[in-house]
Amino acid sequence: MTKQLEKDAFEKVYVLKDLPADQQEFLGRYVQIKTFPRNTFIYSPGEPADWVYFVTEGVVKTGTISEEGKEVIKNILYQGEMFGELGLSGLEERPDFASSLKGEVEIMRIPVKILRELINRNPEVGLRMIEKLGDRIKRSEKRLERLVFDDARTRIIDFLHEQANKVGKKFADETLIRHGFTHQDMANITGTSRQLVTIVLNQLKKENLINFDRSSILIRDLNRLK
Repeated sequence: MTKQLEKDAFEKVYVLKDLPADQQEFLGRYVQIKTFPRNTFIYSPGEPADWVYFVTEGVVKTGTISEEGKEVIKNILYQGEMFGELGLSGLEERPDFASSLKGEVEIMRIPVKILRELINRNPEVGLRMIEKLGDRIKRSEKRLERLVFDDARTRIIDFLHEQANKVGKKFADETLIRHGFTHQDMANITGTSRQLVTIVLNQLKKENLINFDRSSILIRDLNRLK
């Protein structure tokens, strides 16, 4: 990997932005850039947890699979976000999976021991990681509360709000979400069913709150979508 490619990859990742040249050079000896086609496992449960991953292009989902074979999506991750970080805490084996979601995905991965060394050299990197992990924990706790207290329609609408705030493009009052989610993906992250997702989306469309096709959802007005 050339130095320019290394620098471009680091600049896409919030926790690694603006690293001094010597620290970029240090990481550059160990980082790997890999691409994955859509719906391909990046890692699976039971694999060694000896790498930390960062999304540099595309969308990644992480989650678990129940004994009955049901997939539960924990997180949807976009460019710049980190995943697979549990190895930093001493975990030796992956309890979850990560896979590409929206088209081809490019990821950067760094060995756990190298990232630990970088944090020792630059504590700001560790602080940024804690900040981002804290945000993710808050989102996970909120999602858990929804599963307990909210009905399916509310959970699906909350998911649309979350995606709109993360990656939506504003056009006057409207917000466009370009995505690669199937209705089953939405069901897996909202704790509903594919059939319920289809019913709710069609209801919202009939109420002129959204419009959608296979690759995008247009929210007419976020303030009205409740």
